[in-house]
Amino acid sequence: MAQVLERGDAGRDEVLAYWSQVNESLTGCMKAEGYDYVAYVDQSAVDRRTSLGLSREQFVQRYGYGLTTLIDYVPPGTRRTDPNLETLRSMPPDRARGWHRRLASCRKDADKRFGPAPNVANLTLSPEESGRSDKIYSAVDADPRMVNALAARRSCLENKGFDSRDSGSLVLSKAADRFREDFERAVDEADKEGRDSSALRLADVFTAAELTELERLQQREVAEARQTEPCQWPYDDLYKQIYKEYLDKALAGEL
Repeated sequence: MAQVLERGDAGRDEVLAYWSQVNESLTGCMKAEGYDYVAYVDQSAVDRRTSLGLSREQFVQRYGYGLTTLIDYVPPGTRRTDPNLETLRSMPPDRARGWHRRLASCRKDADKRFGPAPNVANLTLSPEESGRSDKIYSAVDADPRMVNALAARRSCLENKGFDSRDSGSLVLSKAADRFREDFERAVDEADKEGRDSSALRLADVFTAAELTELERLQQREVAEARQTEPCQWPYDDLYKQIYKEYLDKALAGEL
């Protein structure tokens, strides 16, 4: 239960070590059925702040929320795209379907053997685990300390002139999504044309006018995050503390 509910904030080395084991298992499992598999770690597997070796304060000072500021950043040891896609494109449809079925089976076996990946919150839980997890989250949210912390966060943001419902960061997030989607489209095109997409940078994809617009968004993001994130951190820190308390109670059968 502890492994299911509490994964923690794993660093880059821990994440890469986990995926090294998983990839070794996947490669052997696929080969046993006559399929090739190129081991890789997706860029989303590693937290960008920890990959950069920055504290949360340092990260905010340089990159804000990390929405518009790290669109073309790839953590070392990871890849922007799945290298197996190139092989699959040239594979007969029936064999490609067999490859996918085998990979799904191999991944299921790897999950059982190594457990869920570090920092992955969206896990497949049994009904009992899901119910217990819901009880923990509900208890944390209802805890008077968290209620007070939420009110303090709201006051902190509003006193600085920000909407406590995060509408400001939502606008930035949507803007970042637009640029990210265009960048990922360029990455996909490069892969299909056999070019090295790992070398792509923002300046290779966007016009001078678009880069100017993006720079303005980045400056706005960093300026806002420097003010808003200090309001968020006390809430986050307390949440982790209280979550751990209720997790311990659940594991002891007291919740």
